[in-house]
Amino acid sequence: MGPKRHHGLDPGVLLTMVAETISTRPMRELLLRLPLLPITPDCRIDYEAADSALLVQLAENAETVMNTINLGLSAVGTILAHASPEVGSEISGYTIEALGWHIAESADAAAALLSLAHACRHYTADYSPQPKKAPMVTF
Repeated sequence: MGPKRHHGLDPGVLLTMVAETISTRPMRELLLRLPLLPITPDCRIDYEAADSALLVQLAENAETVMNTINLGLSAVGTILAHASPEVGSEISGYTIEALGWHIAESADAAAALLSLAHACRHYTADYSPQPKKAPMVTF
């Protein structure tokens, strides 16, 4: 029995395709890699059947994005705290409401990413990738 296929494609090929096109955008990488996870018949992520390298990369991307969200929320809070006496009533209630919903959704996303990263790390606790050997040069 070969590797578990997702949508009829070999996971290794899909990972290579994603890795070649994206390298410095952790949110984008995370979103592109999530569909590569196999699922159980009851539509849950099948971490045990997932490729370990994929899980490690998902955990790294999730942790990076979670940290970015948290730092951004902290910065927005600091700006709002310092700007409120200066601005007065120039900011509409709709703007404040939209900002509140944005903060709430960002915090929820960070919490979900924490759960994903924890699960990925749990299922790869004993994973150690094989080091790539440099090609041999013959004369």
